[in-house]
Amino acid sequence: MKPKPSRRAAEDAAYEIGYCKPPKHTQFKPGQSGHPDGRPRGQRNFRTVVREALKEKITIREGDRTRTVSKMDAIIQVTFNKALKADAKALVAFLQFVRWAGLMDEQPELSSTETISEEDEAIVAGYIERHGLNPHTERTRRPKQKTSPTSKKRGKSPEDKP
Repeated sequence: MKPKPSRRAAEDAAYEIGYCKPPKHTQFKPGQSGHPDGRPRGQRNFRTVVREALKEKITIREGDRTRTVSKMDAIIQVTFNKALKADAKALVAFLQFVRWAGLMDEQPELSSTETISEEDEAIVAGYIERHGLNPHTERTRRPKQKTSPTSKKRGKSPEDKP
C-alpha cells in the first residue's frame, strides 16, 4: 500500500517553484523579518534625532528682553556674534554656514551710479597683465603635475646616469 501524500506536498504540487518563486516553506511568515537582529522598530536614525534637536525651542536673553528661538537659530546667532568679536574659529564656522546656505555664490550688485576712474582701470589692467588673468573668466586651479614613478624612488634613476 502506498503512503498517503502529505497535505504540504499537495499544496506544493499546485505551486510552481522557480525564478523568484521560492518554496512556500522557506518564505518569510507574516510579521517575520528577513533580518531579525536589525534595527528595532521605532528606532530613529541619527539625522532624524539631530533635526528634531535643532527644531527644539529655547529661551534666550538679549539685553533686557527674552525671546524663544529654535536651537539652530541660537547657534547661528552665537556663532555670528563671536565672529564679529574676531574669534577666528567662529568666523570660519559662520562662513561655512553661509556657503552651505548658498549665500556666498551671489555676485554683489553694482550700483549704476558708481564709476571707476581711468587711473583705477589702469591699475586693474596692469595687475591683470602682470598676473596673466583673464577678467571675464573665473580663475581655476592649475592641475597637479604628474610625477613619473621613477621620481618617487630614492636614489638616481637609470635615466639620470651620465
